[in-house]
Amino acid sequence: MIKMNNAAQNYFNRLQKQIEKAELENKPINGLVKQQIQLLQDAHDEFVSTAKNRGYDLSNPQVGEIEIRQYSAMKQLAQKIGLPVEQYDELIKNVKIRVFGEENYKRFFEQK
Repeated sequence: MIKMNNAAQNYFNRLQKQIEKAELENKPINGLVKQQIQLLQDAHDEFVSTAKNRGYDLSNPQVGEIEIRQYSAMKQLAQKIGLPVEQYDELIKNVKIRVFGEENYKRFFEQK
């Protein structure tokens, strides 16, 4: 899962419990899920900032893999409440291009 500080992780987990309860009671969850997405976005931004500050190359495959997992988690949450997911697909594509290069991206990831 995405690295978050303890306070953010606890808040994310509390939101998850509220979502599960709301789902059981047939209450709206959109606002709660949007808060989770924002927490994940903040965790991603912090991760990238920390990686840069520690001298990691953002084209490092391990950094890219973590970013893709982060964006995939955001995408799943967006799908859950019917939000558009194209932005996450585009962000994932951009990470793959940054890590593998344009030519290799086309070769390995674009559908023929």
